[in-house]
Amino acid sequence: MQTRILFVEDDNKIRHLITTSMNEDGFLVTDVESGEDALTRIENDQFDIAIVDLRLPGISGLEVVRRARKTTAIPIVVLTAFGDSHDVVAALEAGADDFLNKPIGTKELSARIRAILRRISPPIEEVTDSHFTFGTLAISIDLHEATSSGRQIDLTRTEFQVLKELIVRSPKIVTRHDLLESVWGYDYLGDSRLVDMQIYRLRSKLAECEVPESIQTIRGVGFKIVE
Repeated sequence: MQTRILFVEDDNKIRHLITTSMNEDGFLVTDVESGEDALTRIENDQFDIAIVDLRLPGISGLEVVRRARKTTAIPIVVLTAFGDSHDVVAALEAGADDFLNKPIGTKELSARIRAILRRISPPIEEVTDSHFTFGTLAISIDLHEATSSGRQIDLTRTEFQVLKELIVRSPKIVTRHDLLESVWGYDYLGDSRLVDMQIYRLRSKLAECEVPESIQTIRGVGFKIVE
């Protein structure tokens, strides 16, 4: 089954080039040029991943991420100008799972998409156990579901993966490097902001659900989940 990608880019030349390349690489790409069209597509169609340029006319890419996160848990990758740190942080805080700096090679983009899809959909033979618990928290890998005292916690796929790593490795401390490798992929030379923002969002969601467990920062080392 082909991977369904929503690609949002207002530059016609870039959109055509990247869409053509991804289709040739075996993906099924729906490309749109505005945030309004992107939100309509997300509401009415089903996708495996979305790639969103942040600099869109009308509804910005950042607003697309914010609104999309209210209705979908699919991975969202944002495209941003190289070195635009403020945009990156804002997008991650809004719910993006990853970011790529423009310009980007089409082959690198396809490789990154495959890496993201591998880590959110691990092969069945790699799963030795499908259910883990910590205090009131329970996660089911088969169902891709997290609960606290039986109450479901609404997590994106990346947030789920981060929580899973913290629970599975408990009581050990999980470093940022550990999380970048296990959640974002071994071949990914990542940015620690990805980890910090996902931890921030995960903490907020646990607090909203009144989960008694919390994520503790071990300064200079990493994170651990505690009761």
